[in-house]
Amino acid sequence: MGLLLVLSAAFYVVGFVHLRADFPNGSPWMDWSKMTDEGWYGGAAIHHFVQGNWYLPDSFNPVVAMPVWPAMLGAWFAVTGVSMIAARTLTMLLYGVSLVLLYRVAWRARPGRLAAVVVLLTVINPFCYAFNRLALLEPVTVFWMMLALWLAGETRREDALRQVLLGVVVCLLVLIKMTGIALVPAVLYLMWARLGWLGLRGLRRRGVAAAAVVVGTAAVLWMVYMRLAVRPHYLADYRLLFSINAYRVHLSIVPKMAWVTLRDGGWINPVLLWVAVVVGVLSVVWLRELWRVPQFGASVIAIVGQMAYIGYHTNFQPRYYLVIAMPLVLVIGLGVAAMWDRRRSCADGERLRSPVPGGAAARWAGAVLAGVVVVAAVGMVAQTVGYVLHPDYSFWEAAQGIAAIINADGDADGSAQADGGAKPVLVSDSGDDLTLWTGVPAICESIRVHGLDAMLNRYKPGWYAAWPGWEDKSIQEMGKRYRLDEVARYRVFDDPGRQTLVLYKLTPR
Repeated sequence: MGLLLVLSAAFYVVGFVHLRADFPNGSPWMDWSKMTDEGWYGGAAIHHFVQGNWYLPDSFNPVVAMPVWPAMLGAWFAVTGVSMIAARTLTMLLYGVSLVLLYRVAWRARPGRLAAVVVLLTVINPFCYAFNRLALLEPVTVFWMMLALWLAGETRREDALRQVLLGVVVCLLVLIKMTGIALVPAVLYLMWARLGWLGLRGLRRRGVAAAAVVVGTAAVLWMVYMRLAVRPHYLADYRLLFSINAYRVHLSIVPKMAWVTLRDGGWINPVLLWVAVVVGVLSVVWLRELWRVPQFGASVIAIVGQMAYIGYHTNFQPRYYLVIAMPLVLVIGLGVAAMWDRRRSCADGERLRSPVPGGAAARWAGAVLAGVVVVAAVGMVAQTVGYVLHPDYSFWEAAQGIAAIINADGDADGSAQADGGAKPVLVSDSGDDLTLWTGVPAICESIRVHGLDAMLNRYKPGWYAAWPGWEDKSIQEMGKRYRLDEVARYRVFDDPGRQTLVLYKLTPR
């Protein structure tokens, strides 16, 4: 077990290498977040330190609905200063804590080397390597989810203080991102199972009371936040965020979307996904003893809940599946371990309650699944090492080039030069990311509360960075207000829709 933990620590530490590098080019995950989301959802913290105000009127302010990550990031920036490296370092540190919590949850489920195995399967996964190195909401969601699951697994029925604390964590999980709602049933299930509510009638009343404390604490905190902060001041921004994520699956295509959601879970790793599906099926028809392990049921519920949320909104971005990567390996580990237990029990002549007792079947099924997982692990190690050894820096290089042009054109005090220099404020869909890279003030152009004209009139930007081919409509809208003079063009990433970033100088018409 010690060797497994050393290998896990080594792969985790490698994640801190090349933090300036792009999201891996040549990967199977075409995710738009690598262009925008690191800046967007930490934008309030960035704006506070760079522009002196966390809230930018007429611009995109997701902090109103998702305040937890900007608050965490702002506290971190107060120590480190504003930079992309600092933001990514924080998410990597949270990833490390999540791995420790995964180890504790797995150990509670089954003491022994299983905990080290599931941590290793997570940290060698190139999918986890790629997305946990970005300053996105998903790694932070994983952190709060694992903290909630750990607390739920440690909660005792007489421990009201711990139940209140779990309610606080659940509220923060939801305020990280609304998808946190899909994970709450898994947390409650684990707590109920630990309290014995699922098996002993005498504890049902106490189980309901404990759940009421958790849910009530979370609900009260959320309502207080909405009543004191959102409704009086920022309701329009709150509604804007949900209006741009208003996709809903139509009943006529539910089966198709369910299949797409499950199939795309293979982004985590196609082998691990289908091994987990096999374990899930076996837990219903054969290995029913798995459901006596609270962590198994909680992991299955977390996976199903997150996938249901993804399918309901029909927005199949690879990063959304990062939330279920840890529960997935826990399901696999517990399933293979259950097969080992059944084989050993049958060999010892013990009678099992399951309707299919065959020890030989358990032996062969466990061996086959374990072998498949080992082969997948070797492939994951090779892919992750390849990403580590071949970094690209196209986004960082483009950001440095853009900043150099803007800074050379403007005065040091931020005013325009008398000889025609533009105001050193950048407007861009990727503007907050560029600010993280360089410190150049930027405004998000694509999402605004009161329309483009209101935003442009307020901030009077002098520069515009766009992705032609993807943002042709936005470029045309900007062209009605400004003459767009192309100043520089950068090849960034390998995404077929967004692989060229163009900097324009803006001259009012």
